[in-house]
Amino acid sequence: MIFASLGTMDMDFSRMAEAVDNLAAMIGEEIVVQTGYTDYPYKYARYFKFCTKDEMQRFIDEASLLILQGGWGAISEAMEKKKRIVVIPRHDKVEHIHDQFQLVRKLDQLGCVIGVFDEKELPQKVKEAYSFHFKSLQKGNAERLIRKKLTEWFPD
Repeated sequence: MIFASLGTMDMDFSRMAEAVDNLAAMIGEEIVVQTGYTDYPYKYARYFKFCTKDEMQRFIDEASLLILQGGWGAISEAMEKKKRIVVIPRHDKVEHIHDQFQLVRKLDQLGCVIGVFDEKELPQKVKEAYSFHFKSLQKGNAERLIRKKLTEWFPD
């Protein structure tokens, strides 16, 4: 099972929803999607809006691969669990209140996640993820990396 999470931001993320649903039509593996506030007419993926933290952890634990939006919370938890992670960042001011692309690009460069910067590439990136050797940041190192990057990006 692949688990996808669009997060809990109250801005629409239909771009990711459509890409995940199209992927579900192409592959033989079940895809379960946590949609949050995004209303998208899924045809192929199983979906739900919200769940408890325990239910979310169960989906993450049971998934062979995660497709996440670019929020740090879910990404850091998934990295600590050494999961395969494919990330589609939300666009600034349209799908989120800040730029998720910088963080996802850095984590992609470090080999911690596979970034998807054009949603049309999602099927290929998912295929790559199954044979990719993900690097894991040790507990605490992820927070230090992010603090360092935030200081570089926003000096004061």
